[in-house]
Amino acid sequence: MTEQQKLLRAIIVEQDPAYQAAVRRLLQRLVPHWQCSYLSDAVSARELLTSEPIDLLLTERLGPSDSGETLLEFSCEQSPMTIRVLMSADNSDAMLLATTHCAHLVLGKPFTEQQVIEVFKRVELLSRGPFTIHSRYQLGRINTLPIQRTNYQTLMKLLSDDDSSNIAVASSLAREAPLAAKLIQIANSAYLGFSRQTLDLGEVVTRLGRSMVKTVAFAVQLHSQYEGKIRPDLHQRLLDDSFELATMASQLAKTQQSGVVLAEQAFMAGLMQVLGPLVLLSAMPHSQQHLTEEDMFQEGIPDHCLISAYMMLLWGFDTQVCDAVMYRLSLNEVPQPTLLETIMHLSSYVVVFRRRRQDQDLPVPCWTALQQFQLTDTFCHLQQSESGVLNE
Repeated sequence: MTEQQKLLRAIIVEQDPAYQAAVRRLLQRLVPHWQCSYLSDAVSARELLTSEPIDLLLTERLGPSDSGETLLEFSCEQSPMTIRVLMSADNSDAMLLATTHCAHLVLGKPFTEQQVIEVFKRVELLSRGPFTIHSRYQLGRINTLPIQRTNYQTLMKLLSDDDSSNIAVASSLAREAPLAAKLIQIANSAYLGFSRQTLDLGEVVTRLGRSMVKTVAFAVQLHSQYEGKIRPDLHQRLLDDSFELATMASQLAKTQQSGVVLAEQAFMAGLMQVLGPLVLLSAMPHSQQHLTEEDMFQEGIPDHCLISAYMMLLWGFDTQVCDAVMYRLSLNEVPQPTLLETIMHLSSYVVVFRRRRQDQDLPVPCWTALQQFQLTDTFCHLQQSESGVLNE
């Protein structure tokens, strides 16, 4: 059996015998290539988590003596590579907010076949994707990312102002990538029941409502494990850089006359690339914090790009957007780059070109990818305005 064909393992913890039997029949039909263990208590689940690699843990809310949340916390500590999903019929805000703590995802009960398939496919992408064991282990221990205080305070004022528009709230969220990513994850979750995915932050605010947005923002701020671990000036620079890249990528996408969707994807890819740098910097002492393009996790792909793509896949972003983030600085690793990947690559190059010092060596763009597309006159005009960025 090859690496791609090997069985993936899942633990399903469900106390109701009838419901557990129904879930068993469903999964045997939908994901027969998975090896699933069906349990009714947390003790047995803990034993499995510590005895063999588990790719997915689905657990309901158990009794007060050993709740599902406690089991998820145990998995986070002892088996970080396991994707953690909390199943519940509770539709309260508190349950949705579990996704900002120890659960990666929340699956509402009863769930549909499509919702189950999406969860398992997402885990398959992560388990069989281009991620090292070391990086998956480290990333599995992450629950939340920090929110920069100035932006957080501005957002809370807008949310409390009945006269402010959802457009203004969305603009504020666009400058706070970790919170925006979490809200998009919740707004697109199967738990809320929307059939169509969205990357539009204004629509996200409308779907969740201001009260929920405010609650999520507060919870992320309250539980942030990295608060104070990143120098404020460097944190602000990261957020500014991501917003500049998102704007640039969106503008270039619009010149390709490919519709609104491509521009939305480009903006979100630019905005979300900040996730990886935040994770890496938070692990460094303030005196040693600096931005790096190292690729210790996987040769050819900078660590922060790999981490950003991993987290986005985990949160349910479209794989095309995740790939554009992963390969934006290493497009030569992609045999046949997409238009979105190429736009992100070129946008990243332009941003670096704008900020270069006279003594700074510029990275080499992927010429082959850039030559694959018929660029419009508007695009070429922008190319020339950058002082011949592609002609050096």
